[in-house]
Amino acid sequence: MDGDGDEPGEIVLSTVGETVTVTVAGRIDVRLVVALRKVLLELGNRAPATLRLHLHVSVDGAELVARLVRDTQTRFRATKHRFLVATPDPAVLRLLTGARVVAELQT
Repeated sequence: MDGDGDEPGEIVLSTVGETVTVTVAGRIDVRLVVALRKVLLELGNRAPATLRLHLHVSVDGAELVARLVRDTQTRFRATKHRFLVATPDPAVLRLLTGARVVAELQT
C-alpha cells in the first residue's frame, strides 16, 4: 500500500474497541468511490465512537474522494463522534486541506 495509484484500489476495514479504521489504497476510480460512499454511510449509521480514514492514494484519487470525506466529517461532527483522516503523502494532505477536509500527515 504505497499509495502511488498504480495498483487496483482497495478498501480495508478493521476494528479495535470503539474505533473503526477504513484504509483506502491504490488507484481510485468511480466504482471505488461509490463503494467508499456506501461504507462511510453504513458506518455513519452505526456511529462508532471514532472513525479513522487512512488514504494511501494519489493526489488524483484524493480529488475524487475529497467531497465525500468532507461531507462525512460534517455529519460526524454533528453527532459528536470523531472522524479522523490521515495520509502519508504531503501533497494529498495539501489537497484535502484545500478542500476543507481536516486531515493529518501520518505514516
